[in-house]
Amino acid sequence: MNAPNSPTKGTSTALYVLPELPFAVDALAPVMSPLVLELHHDKHHAAYVKGANETVARMQEAEPWQTPGLEQSLAFNVGGHLLHSLFWTCLSPAEQRPEGQLQAAITEQFGSFESFRKQFTQALTTVQGSGWAVLSWETSAQRLVIQQIHDHQGGHIVSASPILVADAWEHAYYLDHHNAKDKWADAFFTLANWQQAGARFSAMYESA
Repeated sequence: MNAPNSPTKGTSTALYVLPELPFAVDALAPVMSPLVLELHHDKHHAAYVKGANETVARMQEAEPWQTPGLEQSLAFNVGGHLLHSLFWTCLSPAEQRPEGQLQAAITEQFGSFESFRKQFTQALTTVQGSGWAVLSWETSAQRLVIQQIHDHQGGHIVSASPILVADAWEHAYYLDHHNAKDKWADAFFTLANWQQAGARFSAMYESA
């Protein structure tokens, strides 16, 4: 018997679907322009969804010797899809600050929000090539960690669950901020949705 939502060999059922944005395309302006948001969601994110579904279909027909390359493609495209799906929920038209349990955990782990922001900004602005800065809850050690993820999958800690993610690929900021990645970092903190991040953290912390 096939698992739920698992396509049978030869079918074209899409496992991965592009989510709708949780806000209007102009809701983040002028910090993030409608053009950047539209291109980012409708073109770049959509390409990862398409790539993931096409790779799954190819894997169903592939010979065993062909699967390693396809597995790499799947990790890249699914990682891109999942990180972007989370990224949209990490943005808000209204500027916010962390509160409650997450605020307390950030202060305990990093000393202050300002210290955390400096470390997160460093991670975001020093990614070599393309990637992400991620605030995660590392379940094994029960601590917050800041990660750099290269592309969409390299460098991920297996037991770490993302709470807040910032896209460091050029398509996230170049039209608005050109090569000034530090300005993109400042813009991200203006847009960061700490309410959603706090809800994710509380769910992880309370289930530990």
